[in-house]
Amino acid sequence: VWVVDSTPVECGRSRETAKRSDLAGWAEYGYCASHSRYFWGLLLHLVCTLHGLPVAFALTGAKADERQTLLGMLHAEPHLVAARPGQTLIADRHYYGRAFEHELTEWGVSLL
Repeated sequence: VWVVDSTPVECGRSRETAKRSDLAGWAEYGYCASHSRYFWGLLLHLVCTLHGLPVAFALTGAKADERQTLLGMLHAEPHLVAARPGQTLIADRHYYGRAFEHELTEWGVSLL
């Protein structure tokens, strides 16, 4: 069983920081629902075991789609699910979608 989620990586708060930073053009403004605020930065996407061992990760802009990012991680590392038939993935509501679940099923992954 794996757990997948994303968390914001705030890179700055002021508008001046966003303009002058070397991350300008890569970092984006996004909304963090769990903190009820907007932020300027990146998103860290993690796939972990139930014990907290990281299996895969990705760092994206703040507006990246979580489903597409997860599929990108699985496409980049196909051996992760190929060696584990019947893998179960636990995710929050942002990962649900008919086409997304269909593609995971083709990989042999069950989404909870």
